[in-house]
Amino acid sequence: MDKLGYLSDTVVLSDFDGTITTFDTNVELFNRLVDHEVIEDLRRKYYSGKISIKELQKQFFKGIHLSQEQYLNYILNDVKLQKGFSSFYNFLREKNIPFAVVSGGFETGIKPFLKKHGFEDIPIYANWLIFDGERVKPKFYDEKHFPHIIDTDHYVDCKVEILKDYRERYDNVIFLGDGVTDIHVADKVDILFAKDYLEKYCVENCMDYIPWENFYDIIEWFKG
Repeated sequence: MDKLGYLSDTVVLSDFDGTITTFDTNVELFNRLVDHEVIEDLRRKYYSGKISIKELQKQFFKGIHLSQEQYLNYILNDVKLQKGFSSFYNFLREKNIPFAVVSGGFETGIKPFLKKHGFEDIPIYANWLIFDGERVKPKFYDEKHFPHIIDTDHYVDCKVEILKDYRERYDNVIFLGDGVTDIHVADKVDILFAKDYLEKYCVENCMDYIPWENFYDIIEWFKG
């Protein structure tokens, strides 16, 4: 099917951190607030499979003191929008192509960030943060929406389950991503735009993908 065909019954799903933003907001936050040796130890345990990404996030937030006001100040003032996103989103709207954010990050920061930039109507699938003074606790999307399957053998992660839902409604799914939380959907979509860690993963696993740096690259692919 050519690109014009994809426009007829297609949905675009996108990661948030490092994809819509210029860097991973959570990685940068932890780098600022968590002791470097603690960070390296936890990341080694995660990448070696000793702890899950949920446990990684729990441990990171357990080790910091951060109020909701401080968190939102960071999100709204330090985090930058990826180049070309506004043009890309407006292009999709002109073509009547639906778009949604599917993130391993936190709606607590994603929603106000998108609102600041004028994107209040984008569906968001993400975890969230609970603040109690300067104590922070992550709450996970799948524990709320998929409690009946998260302990089953066939369950992978919430991004895969969200993708399944969109698969039932659209013939073609395009996914945009960059990081480790995107790897499980990478081989389950029709078109994958990958960069950074996700691109490296695709190369190592001989998976088809389209490289990109900013959203103007993706617009050019649609128009090409």
